[in-house]
Amino acid sequence: MNRQIAPDIQPIKKIHTGFKPSEGNIFRIDSEEGVFKLEIIYPGAGFGLVKDKFAALYGMDLLMSGTEKRSASEISESIDSMGAYVFKGCDYYTSFLTIYGLNSDIENILSIVNNTVSNCIYPLHELEVFKTRKISELNININKTSFLANRSINRQILGENHPFSTISDETLIRSIRQDQLKSFKDEYLSSPYYIFTGPRHTNINEILKAAKYKLSDQPVLNIGTEQLPNTGESSVLISKIGSTQNSMRLGKILPGRADKDYFTISLFNLILGGYFGSRLMKNIREEKGLTYGIHSSITPFKQFSLFKISSECNNTLTETVKIEIEKEIENLQNELVNDDELNTAKNYLLGSLLRNFDGAFNISERYKSFLELESPPDFYDRYIASVNTITAQDLKLCANNYFQFNSFKYCVAGEV
Repeated sequence: MNRQIAPDIQPIKKIHTGFKPSEGNIFRIDSEEGVFKLEIIYPGAGFGLVKDKFAALYGMDLLMSGTEKRSASEISESIDSMGAYVFKGCDYYTSFLTIYGLNSDIENILSIVNNTVSNCIYPLHELEVFKTRKISELNININKTSFLANRSINRQILGENHPFSTISDETLIRSIRQDQLKSFKDEYLSSPYYIFTGPRHTNINEILKAAKYKLSDQPVLNIGTEQLPNTGESSVLISKIGSTQNSMRLGKILPGRADKDYFTISLFNLILGGYFGSRLMKNIREEKGLTYGIHSSITPFKQFSLFKISSECNNTLTETVKIEIEKEIENLQNELVNDDELNTAKNYLLGSLLRNFDGAFNISERYKSFLELESPPDFYDRYIASVNTITAQDLKLCANNYFQFNSFKYCVAGEV
């Protein structure tokens, strides 16, 4: 073997997802590890779909805070004693619990969790401690230019009343009441579906039934109506006196995952600023040393996507960085990407996709997103086929159709 010659790159043509259809509300990923993972997902309970965003976020945070018979510390100790872990989350479309534990303790763990969630009373002293912590976190964050810039650009792109961009303050945090959290739990945490990752021989249906979880022959995977963006100001400068670093954000709305151009947009984003070998990183950080870090990203929703370019730089170099970003986008609009750069980006994008399916727990994460975004069964097959056939001309056309610089919202927080 000559180690000076790189091995041939094997083209990726198809991926085995491991996703199994279900006639009920339990989905399975087979795993022979010694631990299980159970995701309990509440459709329509995400902060983007509920009536009260912050009741959802805080209600999930405090879901294991105590019942009339057991305190939060007692519940935590009983779970810790079995080596289990429970993560509580609330994203845009769903709220969820993710439970990890040893296969041998699965019945006891699930019974404790269900009893705690069903009987959670959101004790007042736990709520007050939580509020104090959230206010402290907020007071720290509002002194960070990155936090201020991110908060502003979301409001500029989506509108200040969109669920993704509405913000909390100390008054709002202090106003959260126990009955708000209880109302959220009672209204939205009633009809879950499950993704179980564990041994094939585990009869998860019977275990869930014994632990008094709600089972169904006809799962409801998606509930609620998504709010569409309503854009705000084009340019915002946020003064932070004494800051030596400015945080710059550029962004706009792009088509969602169902659009025919979505895969081309994803590859374009990667080449522009989506990985360490991207145009923005090479030019602005590596060659010119103008920024501490710069990248672009796409956040997909069902009906649209949120595109952002983020950079942290010295406050005297902000305008220079902005000009260089514009130049890189113009280069992609006017010149064809060469074959080496195009193939490297394709291999990186598809390789990253493969890594997302490396191991049963990673597969379950992808399955959760797949169900949540209502992806068609052939989504990943189309993803791979589309990326493999995208040409340099397709990317140039994409740059001109979607990335005109004057269409971006712009925000800088710092010494401006």
